[in-house]
Amino acid sequence: MGKTRRIIYVISSVMMMLMIGAVYTYSVFRPHIEILFSLSTTLSGIPYMTSLFFYAISMMITGRLFKVRRITFILSSGLVLIASGWMISAVSSSFTLFTMGYGVLIGIGVGMVYGVPVKAMQILYPKKSGFFTGIILLGFGLSTLIIAPVSAYFIERLGISQTFLYFGLAYLIVLVPFILGMKLPQDIELNVSQDDTEKKEFPISLKRIYMYFVTATTIGLMMIGLSYTIGVKTYGFSVWHVAFSMSLFALMNGIARPLFGFFMDKKGFKWTALLSMSLWVIASVISIINQGTHLALFMVSYSLYWFNLGAWLSIIPATIKLKYPKEEYSKRYGDVFTGYGFGAIIGTLLSGFIMDLFGETFYLYLFIGVLAIFLIVELLRSKA
Repeated sequence: MGKTRRIIYVISSVMMMLMIGAVYTYSVFRPHIEILFSLSTTLSGIPYMTSLFFYAISMMITGRLFKVRRITFILSSGLVLIASGWMISAVSSSFTLFTMGYGVLIGIGVGMVYGVPVKAMQILYPKKSGFFTGIILLGFGLSTLIIAPVSAYFIERLGISQTFLYFGLAYLIVLVPFILGMKLPQDIELNVSQDDTEKKEFPISLKRIYMYFVTATTIGLMMIGLSYTIGVKTYGFSVWHVAFSMSLFALMNGIARPLFGFFMDKKGFKWTALLSMSLWVIASVISIINQGTHLALFMVSYSLYWFNLGAWLSIIPATIKLKYPKEEYSKRYGDVFTGYGFGAIIGTLLSGFIMDLFGETFYLYLFIGVLAIFLIVELLRSKA
């Protein structure tokens, strides 16, 4: 496959990730959903949690069914589901129907689209797959940088329902050209070297990798889902200050992906994971000290939460590549990615419970700090 064709594939992948990453913008929609359906913090997190859960399950199924000849079908099906989900969300008169649209349909669609470019980077760039996977995932992380202020603008002027309708139409119009640019040669899967077919030695069990990923997504997704609500409702910062802050958070989430992909290529799993866990501790300490007193410290601490989720979304595919041969990659990555769905459920329910019970963020940050320290100690004692 020529260099120009590879570059086109990378650009198409980044643009598709940029669009489907709007799932992270739910924090902007959440206060309006609470008002529309008269929901508590815990209940308002259910569509977000459901979307991320089905996103992860869809990733697992798509990973098992992935074949180069099926790429166009998988991407087209995912696009139709995403657009339908936005449109159903726009016309929903009940919270259940809204959850079906935003949660189930968008979640399944995003999972179908997400897995294709990630798998392709392992095929196209076998020696630098960590870095190039991070590059395309940069688009997913940066999505909120664009979508959050755009969403706030349209919601203020048109309302939440019209905003969802326009999102559905935008997906159909914008993503079709990039789907057409996502074709690989039919014989490319056959180009697997003898080294790739052999089982690779990696000291960390799949169960522990899964545990680390569930923990990372629990922390990351709970804080992403609450960023807007905590900034505006709990701390009283202005809507536009928080919308701007979320653009910074998205930027940090995006930057982390190629950066930690590079670290995985050069430094390996243990060093990279310990760096991420240490940043969780720093973020929780800053959050406990600040408690919303200073906008700048709020931005620093929440940037680190978003940054670390992006980090683990690069760490995991690079780790799977180290542990398993190429032909097993899609299946194993899909299996591990179910941890994202469970992390979404645990993080959303736990954070909603803590906020509804205590009405303050101190215990949320304390939980994160203690959990991160436990993981650091556990990883230092391991043989990795």
